[in-house]
Amino acid sequence: MDLVIVESPTKAKTLSKFLGKEYEVEASMGHVRDLPKSELGVDVDKDFEPKYVISPKAKKIISALKGKAEKAGELILATDPDREGEAIAWHVLNSISGKTKPSYKRVIFHEITKDAVLSAFKESRKLDEDLIDAQQARRVLDRIVGYKLSPLLWKKIRYGLSAGRVQSVAVRLVVEREDERRNFKPEEYWSLEGIFETGRKERFSAFLFEINGKKVEISSEKEMNGVLSRLNEFQNDSFYIFSVEKTEKKRNPYPPFTTSTLQQAAVSRFGFTAKRTMSAAQKLFEQGYITYHRTDSLNLSGSFLNHARDFISKEYGAPYLPVKPNFYKTRQRNAQEAHEAIRPTNPGLLSLKEADINADEKKLYRIIWQRALSSQMTPAVFDQVTVIVNSGDNNFRFKSVDSKIKFDGWQKVYKSIDEDDASKEEGSLLPDLKEAEKVIAAEFKPQQHFTEPKPRYTEASLIKALEEKGIGRPSTYAPTITTILDRGYVAKDGKNLYPLDLGFVVTKLLVSHFPEVVDYNFTKAVEESLDEIAEGKLKWVKVIKDFYDPFIKDVESKDLILNKKDFTVLEETEEKCPLCGSSLVIKLGKFGRFKSCSNFPDCKYAQTLGNGEILSDGATITLDETQLGKCPECKEGDLKFKDGRFGKFIACSNYPTCKFTKPYLDKIGMKCPLCKEGDIVIKKGGRFKKIFYGCSNYPKCKYVSGTDPRQKKEEQGDI
Repeated sequence: MDLVIVESPTKAKTLSKFLGKEYEVEASMGHVRDLPKSELGVDVDKDFEPKYVISPKAKKIISALKGKAEKAGELILATDPDREGEAIAWHVLNSISGKTKPSYKRVIFHEITKDAVLSAFKESRKLDEDLIDAQQARRVLDRIVGYKLSPLLWKKIRYGLSAGRVQSVAVRLVVEREDERRNFKPEEYWSLEGIFETGRKERFSAFLFEINGKKVEISSEKEMNGVLSRLNEFQNDSFYIFSVEKTEKKRNPYPPFTTSTLQQAAVSRFGFTAKRTMSAAQKLFEQGYITYHRTDSLNLSGSFLNHARDFISKEYGAPYLPVKPNFYKTRQRNAQEAHEAIRPTNPGLLSLKEADINADEKKLYRIIWQRALSSQMTPAVFDQVTVIVNSGDNNFRFKSVDSKIKFDGWQKVYKSIDEDDASKEEGSLLPDLKEAEKVIAAEFKPQQHFTEPKPRYTEASLIKALEEKGIGRPSTYAPTITTILDRGYVAKDGKNLYPLDLGFVVTKLLVSHFPEVVDYNFTKAVEESLDEIAEGKLKWVKVIKDFYDPFIKDVESKDLILNKKDFTVLEETEEKCPLCGSSLVIKLGKFGRFKSCSNFPDCKYAQTLGNGEILSDGATITLDETQLGKCPECKEGDLKFKDGRFGKFIACSNYPTCKFTKPYLDKIGMKCPLCKEGDIVIKKGGRFKKIFYGCSNYPKCKYVSGTDPRQKKEEQGDI
């Protein structure tokens, strides 16, 4: 009996359906070997030789696999069809090998269907050393950056921080967008809508776009009043239809999903995080419903195209089927990790109803099916009418554009909500107008506007930016975003990402002193080098050495010259230290912001910061520690603010002799929307002290929110 090794039990179960009794399918449960967490694990003096260790959770699995491999006729490695999958297969082989490696085959398939699997077993090969080297280079490079830069961050900012080649660039993007928003100065501008009426009493609107042959640019109310004054001089019948242009517009279908676009669509349509999307996609792939979900290719197999075209022709008719299949060209330089886009394995399977499929998987499958099928359909067609209205002296020109769907084409199957929504264009807004027809200006509606800064990144737009800049690979987007959120560099407000103090401080240090690590072009160049290693054009040791030599010299020199206060001081205040009279500054500490004397370490005065009140036996008192008084239990110690695992609390200064404590409630000035009695307070929880909002009546009231409920009220018009 031959032994087949895959990563997961689900994948093993699906494969077992297609393979005969002569095969035994087992799961490695993912990665089995990695670099040790307790040390660098890379011998920089011996061509960066990695030191791999079997993870504790994998030891029993490896022992069992080794025993089965010794009894098996042949070993077949069937892990995922990318660099990471190749590396997992290599690690498994080395982990279960004794003095000699067992005979093995490597098989790859991009979909887990019977035909694809059986075909792959007929076309086996050996492990691809170039792919393994590329993955190994990525792991070693990321380990060097993380383990050499992180200790520097511990010394100069705060213990426990980390830096990463991709994660730090992602944080930089979020920080720079926030800086851009903070520095943005809105500019005023005005628009003018004209409501015109025909002789048949039909009304339509058009916007002023040209004055005296020049594009309209009205930047103040005074200028707008001047324009209105001139327009009001015209008689009611002094406007006429200058032109009516009717055109036919086509909108082509979107290409099938890649990893990036699937994650973006799932965020926009369902509110899924990138991690949640990839988890559902993994399950769909392992159960044989979709092709491999880590890909930047837009290709579709000939077999799928034939089946899809047959389905479209029978289900929707000839008008929806193009003469030839539609092909799409990727913008990515080396889109080759997987040879196809994400698509359903069976074009005829419109939706999933199986009991073992959860709601996330059903939703994701549906849009994957829609996107892949619609990509092979004819364009949607719209009738567009553009009307120009002129004043009698031809100095003022208004424009109105109306679009009505003529043929839905690919939109019969897929309408995108994360792009332009075609449904907005359905229906006619303009009456039937003729050139030279006179119209009456029934009303002018001026409106003031202000330019707005670029929006904060969402997970979807951050993934798009990373992809456009060539940063990371399809397999890295979701874990990168998860990492920067979990480590407290970035937080979420609804769907929007914003940087926390840690994100600003770490980015400032890295951009100022290690620009090559967070440089967009450098990070892109690294990805290109890894691609060339995978293609056998570069040797991985040389790539690492070229980076390491100047990098380590830079780390060692900056360790000597960088001063902690240059990064941990967030802002200066006008307050004076009560002990020595020096200025107080706001610094970043282990538990967040606090006030400190600028004369530290000579003066060690410090004061915690808070923005709420403290509930004390039904009464409220301010956050000034001088008003907290003596400990009611020991009568000797002073009450002080302390920071703990779940945020601030009040404790006796004689701790541990006196262990008196009482809760601190950081209220936001809003009653609980659930029980209507308690106050909403800011809390912190979890390993990384994420902020959330809860009711002061907990556990009686279980209200909790991950976003500020005050914003929700503002959106609803309550405050």
